[in-house]
Amino acid sequence: MSAMAEDGEEEQASAYEKALDNARKERAAEMQRRETLKQLLEPAAYERLANIRAASPQMYQQLAQLVIYLYQNGQLRGKLSEEALQQLIGKIVSNRRETKITRISK
Repeated sequence: MSAMAEDGEEEQASAYEKALDNARKERAAEMQRRETLKQLLEPAAYERLANIRAASPQMYQQLAQLVIYLYQNGQLRGKLSEEALQQLIGKIVSNRRETKITRISK
């Protein structure tokens, strides 16, 4: 086998190892995030957040970051209820820009 082919295989193996390592780190971070959220949310609120994760991963990320941020800054007292989580969801949704489609007839 030529030296170029061996170098290509080594680079490919190295890239694969890096991707695998990144995937492991992301999984560990997500597991840590879930454990933190379980401690900060009431069971009904955590279940709602899990449903949001399945339906809208982007919304889940925003909510998870917001809940953790509120906790870290001392703005969260006790476990967050489902009603309080719904209020946070409402704030996030209302901040999104709405797209309006207007039909023009001739």
